[in-house]
Amino acid sequence: MASRWAVQLLLVAAWSMGCGKALKCYTCEQPMVSASCKTITYCKPEDTACMTTLVTVEAEFPFNQSPVVTRSCSRSCMATDPDSIGAAHLVYCCFRDLCNSDL
Repeated sequence: MASRWAVQLLLVAAWSMGCGKALKCYTCEQPMVSASCKTITYCKPEDTACMTTLVTVEAEFPFNQSPVVTRSCSRSCMATDPDSIGAAHLVYCCFRDLCNSDL
């Protein structure tokens, strides 16, 4: 009787460990203006970060256009140094729900 109870308790504990809340991130696979990229996605259980990639930014005066970005869930996000010179695309990482709404 005690062993049956222990097995049931173990199964409940194992099931509850796998039922954690999934990370939520803003996503847009196609590059778009930052303000338009607002689709909310529940990430896969193995995803640990929300990622924003800066695709383009206006390089000429009067600097009044919004940056173009992609956003996604990421299993292993590798951020670039924001002060890096010559980086093709800057990557920003964050680690809580809906944290990738801004640059």
